[in-house]
Amino acid sequence: MIAMPWQGLDTPSSALGILGPCVTRQAAGWQVDELYANLRWAEWLMRETDGAITPQVYGDTADQVFHGVGDWVFTSALYDIDGYQAEEYARFLTDRDVDPTLPVEMQKHAPGFIRALAAEIAADPPDVVGFTTTFMQNVPSLALAKELKKLVPGIRTVIGGSNCDGAQGPALHRNFPQLDFVVSGEGERALPALLNRLRKGGSPADVPGLSWRDADGRTVVNEPAKGALPFAAVPAPDYDNFFAQLAKSPIRHHVRPMAVLETSRGCWWGEAHQCTFCGLNGSNIDFRSKAPGRIAQEVNDIAQKYQVLDLVMVDNILDMKYLNTAMPEIAALDCDLRIHYEIKSNMTKAQLGKLKEANVLYVQPGIESLSSHVLKLMDKGVSGAHNVRMLRDGQDLGLNVTWNILYGFPGETAEDYRGMLGKFAALEHLQPPTGAWRIALERFSPHFEDPTQGFMFRRPSEIYDYIYQVPRNELYDLVFFFDTSVQGISGAVEDELKQAAEEWARAYPKSLLSYWTDERGRVVIEDRRASWPEEDIVLDEVRSNVYLGMFQCAAREGIRRRLAAEGHVVGEAELEEILRYFVDRGLAFEDDGRYVSVALEVDPYRRKLVGGKEVAAWA
Repeated sequence: MIAMPWQGLDTPSSALGILGPCVTRQAAGWQVDELYANLRWAEWLMRETDGAITPQVYGDTADQVFHGVGDWVFTSALYDIDGYQAEEYARFLTDRDVDPTLPVEMQKHAPGFIRALAAEIAADPPDVVGFTTTFMQNVPSLALAKELKKLVPGIRTVIGGSNCDGAQGPALHRNFPQLDFVVSGEGERALPALLNRLRKGGSPADVPGLSWRDADGRTVVNEPAKGALPFAAVPAPDYDNFFAQLAKSPIRHHVRPMAVLETSRGCWWGEAHQCTFCGLNGSNIDFRSKAPGRIAQEVNDIAQKYQVLDLVMVDNILDMKYLNTAMPEIAALDCDLRIHYEIKSNMTKAQLGKLKEANVLYVQPGIESLSSHVLKLMDKGVSGAHNVRMLRDGQDLGLNVTWNILYGFPGETAEDYRGMLGKFAALEHLQPPTGAWRIALERFSPHFEDPTQGFMFRRPSEIYDYIYQVPRNELYDLVFFFDTSVQGISGAVEDELKQAAEEWARAYPKSLLSYWTDERGRVVIEDRRASWPEEDIVLDEVRSNVYLGMFQCAAREGIRRRLAAEGHVVGEAELEEILRYFVDRGLAFEDDGRYVSVALEVDPYRRKLVGGKEVAAWA
């Protein structure tokens, strides 16, 4: 089994780690070896370019998914044509503000790498070579499979992974004869079943989700599996081969290794309300999760065995029941872990605190926007105020919150974004977005499956014109990304959004907005944000009550009820003036009638006097 480029250099392949034990347990008579060809490619580039193309460059290329850079680099090896469409693709990248120099240089080295790797494998050929493919691993895998077939015609090749889901798998099989078998769907049962048929000389006609060829060379597509694989059938991963190969690799000093673990599949939110732009769950969105009792043990085993503390959970969304089951058990481990999880953005501070106690220090909440209207168009099930609360609470707890802004939704307006942009300055002390990006049309997303949602026109993305030599109708079945008509904002508003995200990132390191309550119960706010005047603000009793009442996101009526419960009678005009002051002064965020306070909490016991003035102890 082979992990081709552009698998990350710092993490093992979850697919190889899981499928290896599956084959060992379920396919008698087979021995499994794993090859991390991604490490070999990074080594090859460093050696052949005298260190000019580093593992960092590899990582940057692996991130260029939407431009297809990684696949294009290996087209010269797949088609055995030096400089395959180099000038045309260089212009394509240049038009999108991507420097083509390094991709063009890397393409020159791909044929030699593929030939050398194939020769090494062919020197002691296995019976079957399996590839796992996600995003830009198709062309590297196809190139190596083709070269292996040339050297060892009797070798069997099989490929699986998310690039083979749905119509994509049969399309790969129809158009690339170097692939004997393609597995669409989960491989934990299909791959061992196929190997058992091959060993006994039987027909693979009953292997679920398999594409194969009959005696006449025609592609046969088996029915998919009935129902999702229960997580009890997914073994703990074995990453021995990755860490052993990395330890011997010349690039080991350029890589800080991490481990990956899968604790769930599918999306519990998406089962009922799939985000309109998202196709990442493919054809099987059914949510399943690992038994909570397994998780802490597997986390501990990975940390101890491989001596790594960074652990990426590759789930699409956290199973909320883990907050009271798996998380306390992970928190009890004697490991200074740094765990990453994808979570829902409306989690409360108390819930985030349970993650923090379990050393979940990196979260990706899927914020995507701070406009409630745009979030409704996404079918996110949260408001802009919820997302700001997530940013504030994550910062308060010391979590690293990764998020970005998406735009280009049918029905969004310039007013949605101009209103949002006017609120960014109030949030510049909170972790900024990584950028603002127009959504892509992805296979399996509601936008793709239902053209009436706004994307009536679609064609395979232009990137594939430089990658695949297949008919247009076959290309439609083969690929994941599609070009479509521009929806939503464009022009000046789009430019303003991107610029505002960059300005937020520049202001963030220089900004702080914090609060505490003094001995009289008054809220004291210390403003040290880059775009605001330096000021210490002491709120009176009524305004303190209002400000504290907005921390969980509050509508106007909820604020009025809280005031009345505390014995404060405040008229509509006075309440409007108070709320308007907080919003205009950048102390609170408001969207769609919901308010949330944005100052960070400071423990009064962590304050001290300097020159007679009370300041933050950590300032």
